[in-house]
Amino acid sequence: MTLHHFRRDGFAVVRDLIGTADLDLLVADIGGVFGRRARALGLGMADPVDQPGLSALLSRLFEHDRQAYMAAARQTQHLASVHRLGLAPELMRIVTELGLMVPALSTRPVIHYMADQLKVEGGYHKTPMHQDWRSVQGSLDGITLWLPLFDVGAGDYPLEVVRASHRRGLLQSVDDPFGHRIVDGQVDDAAFVPVPVRRGDVIFFSGFLVHRTGSLGGARVRIALSYRYNNAAEPSFVARNYPSPYVYRPDMRLLQNDFPTPDDVRRIFGD
Repeated sequence: MTLHHFRRDGFAVVRDLIGTADLDLLVADIGGVFGRRARALGLGMADPVDQPGLSALLSRLFEHDRQAYMAAARQTQHLASVHRLGLAPELMRIVTELGLMVPALSTRPVIHYMADQLKVEGGYHKTPMHQDWRSVQGSLDGITLWLPLFDVGAGDYPLEVVRASHRRGLLQSVDDPFGHRIVDGQVDDAAFVPVPVRRGDVIFFSGFLVHRTGSLGGARVRIALSYRYNNAAEPSFVARNYPSPYVYRPDMRLLQNDFPTPDDVRRIFGD
């Protein structure tokens, strides 16, 4: 039934797919990254273990030091627990059932933090209407997974989708602070519907599905993880020489002058 819904609508929701223990681990790891950075700045806040605690911590750090908040948010996307979940057997089972014979991660995981008080001026707050395939440009049957750390209702900045829009193929896009968005007039605003999900649910959708962040939200932080997969066996992907628009390279300049000193290294390894 999941495959039928996916092909027809361009997305499918699988209920209770992720266990509570796995989500609790993510909350602890993510909260710890923000908590340690906050304490390093003199903010006396403990590591949060629930949604109210995360909301309070992220808001306080954002207000106190915007750059510290952004650095911590970026760092959470590199956590081993976040990457490990993206390869969990229960997720891979659904991905292969949806037709990806040889799943291949197309990008690093992305964590979306949404709350009224976390809006970055001059940047983007909610993702505009877009299709993920344009940023991935991989296999035609590529899939995105979207899963929340806590319940997401219609008033919690939900994912909004346009059913069956994947069948229209790639739509015209323009640049946006988010990166890209579909040109105005190509999609009827009234066609978007929210997809409420509970903790443990996962939304699977086509890279061509038109979607965006819902406009209704508040002070409670909404945290969702997304993973993107190509099919390394899809013929057009193979024929196009496995293209990827992502370029990962290091900046070999020191990001902080005079670090590390020999004493810094000895504190880790000893004399």
